[in-house]
Amino acid sequence: MTHVLIVGSGPTGLTLAIELARRGVNLRIVERSQEAPAGVRGKGLQPRTLEIFDDLGVVDEILATGAEYPDLRAYRGDQVI
Repeated sequence: MTHVLIVGSGPTGLTLAIELARRGVNLRIVERSQEAPAGVRGKGLQPRTLEIFDDLGVVDEILATGAEYPDLRAYRGDQVI
């Protein structure tokens, strides 16, 4: 039987864990931080992430429930650029 150690419980580690568990692989996740992360760790989806979600069969549901990233506003001093 295969045993897998996943180091890190961020989005990549958890996605890997879910896919391995679906295939019946024994796994253990270890995380260095003792606290949940504060703030947002991922603010958008990269093209490769969408490809992986497509391979996992979940891309359509994700795109249907998501929204476009809001416009950003940048400043130079008091001036909006």
